[in-house]
Amino acid sequence: MPVYEAPPVVEPLRSPPNRGNFRVISIASRASLPKTKVGRLACAALALCVPFATSAETLADAIASAYDRNPQLVQQRYLQKARDEGYVQARSQYGPNRSVQTQGQYTHTSPAGFLASQGTSQQTTVSVSQPLYTSGRIRGQVAAAKAGVLGGRESLRQTEQQVIQDVIQVYAGVLRDEARVEIGRENVTVLEGQLRQNAKRNQYGDVTLTDVQQSDARLAAAQIQLAQLEANLAVSRAQYLQVVGHNPGNLEPLPQLGTLPPTIDDAFILADQNNPSLKIAEFTEAQSSANAAATRGEQGPTISLSGEGIYRNNGLFRIGGSNAQREAVAGFTITQSIFSGGAIQSRIRGADARNRADQAGIDVARRQALESVTNAWVNLSSARVAVSTGQRQVESAQAAFAGMSCEELNGLRSTIETLNAEEELQAAQLSLLQSRYNVYVSHAALLAATGELSAQQIADGITAYDPEANFKHVRFSGLTIFELIASGVDRIGSAAPRGPRSKDLSGANVPHPENPGALAASPDRELMNRHLTPIRRSQLKLPNGDTARCPLNDIRGR
Repeated sequence: MPVYEAPPVVEPLRSPPNRGNFRVISIASRASLPKTKVGRLACAALALCVPFATSAETLADAIASAYDRNPQLVQQRYLQKARDEGYVQARSQYGPNRSVQTQGQYTHTSPAGFLASQGTSQQTTVSVSQPLYTSGRIRGQVAAAKAGVLGGRESLRQTEQQVIQDVIQVYAGVLRDEARVEIGRENVTVLEGQLRQNAKRNQYGDVTLTDVQQSDARLAAAQIQLAQLEANLAVSRAQYLQVVGHNPGNLEPLPQLGTLPPTIDDAFILADQNNPSLKIAEFTEAQSSANAAATRGEQGPTISLSGEGIYRNNGLFRIGGSNAQREAVAGFTITQSIFSGGAIQSRIRGADARNRADQAGIDVARRQALESVTNAWVNLSSARVAVSTGQRQVESAQAAFAGMSCEELNGLRSTIETLNAEEELQAAQLSLLQSRYNVYVSHAALLAATGELSAQQIADGITAYDPEANFKHVRFSGLTIFELIASGVDRIGSAAPRGPRSKDLSGANVPHPENPGALAASPDRELMNRHLTPIRRSQLKLPNGDTARCPLNDIRGR
């Protein structure tokens, strides 16, 4: 049995630098350029015909595209504008209500035995009403609408964070699945070579037909796996289109994300202050508290001023004349409910119950926010460990596979041992890619749980959408001095929109989750984006510490 001699070290294959989607035509030297006029014209035409290299897309580009055009974000922005108008509508109830009504009539009378008669008439009525006091009903409705506006802003921020997380997931998912497909193709190529090698060695009696069939079975499994990896990549690309708004092109490596809190206790504090789901629950409770105050106002009186001006005349659209009549009516109205069969008290109890439910909802949201922080924290820590140890696993598996392949050629290893070593190497590479993906996604999830994830954090060139700008634009639309007077009077003796919270529902005494410990050390960006060495380029580790290449999948000469 001849002994294999390791050749000199050969560096792993490296991917060529990204030059877009077109081949770059280089010219060796200026001396090689045509000297004739025709030649120079030909070169100029060639330069015009060769497309410029396209630039790769970055994560910031993808986030900017989604931030501008993602339909979920666009939908939430318009819903927020509708909430702004709800505040205007609630506030406008304090103002005067004016209306004009004109009626025209045609009368034809034909009594039995007499001559018929006919005629026309008109009546125009101008009505004005102004509420003075509503026992806090409108006050509560305005406060509820304001809480709805503030809660809507948090819903918009939550949607923005979710869209950014989705962009990060699909962007990282496409990069991961592209690398996984390359590994799958490399795996198929290696197994095809091993099958050819064992078939040739079987002819010389080095291996049996069983070894050939083992290689063929492993190749078939690899081809099935490759088809699934390609399908997963197609799904990831479709998800990218759905979130970002266009198909992914050539994607740049993932950049660093924002800085994380130094400890998990700091993360809990940030979540208590900034988590959008928790803020939504707080504003939802404030809205139901204001609605309960408005319902209490139904027990008290309402006072309003009213006035009418009426003009009547015979004939349509006729002004003046002996038949014209003018009438003016002014007065005030006081309404006080005396008996409602318990309906008002029932509505008050129902509003209070809903507010208590929303108070409990704050604690529910707080516990969920703290759980999200804990989950993201431990997932990120474990994923970081998986990247660091996974890289070592890949390197060791590559050395083991290279050694197995050489030892198989020298009769020291069986075919199935080499096949198993190759399978372990491929599994380690796929696992490392998934761990890198998990690190990035968990990092984004932790930022989102603490309320610190934003589009401007990654794509600093984005102009942030300001929901408050529209509110400022419409807030005082149609405002009159009467509204200011009526809103001030309505505070007299009315229930405050912000009622007291129940101590047993506040959740203030609920502790933070147990501290799971510090985050594992973050792998550097070079390790996160390092290209994996192809299986065919796996290197031996020699006893003296050097590395060498074995001619894998080559037919041993006879």
